[in-house]
Amino acid sequence: MNQFTTIASLLFAAAIAAETVIWLAFLHRLKVRHPQQWLHAEQPIIWRDRTVLSARSTMLYLHHREYLDSLDGDGIRYCGRYRTLMLAAYWFTAITGIAALTTLALYGW
Repeated sequence: MNQFTTIASLLFAAAIAAETVIWLAFLHRLKVRHPQQWLHAEQPIIWRDRTVLSARSTMLYLHHREYLDSLDGDGIRYCGRYRTLMLAAYWFTAITGIAALTTLALYGW
């Protein structure tokens, strides 16, 4: 495997892992500590069976600051506090994914 492709692929894998951990921790704390905000975010009540959690829907909720429309003051502060970290992790994953595909296209496997 090409050196550049290897580095880009490893960065992408690390970004996916970091984003997943940050996102799931955020959702877990949101559900446990701020259930009213959880419902406002329209997150599924049950995380099993055929329920699909979507990082994209969570990021759009934070990006568009839809959490400000909630009546849960503590939940609003929680979302505001973690908004930057969540969006940074999401976009870092997207950028490293594009970089991995670009290096694969330019330098090959």
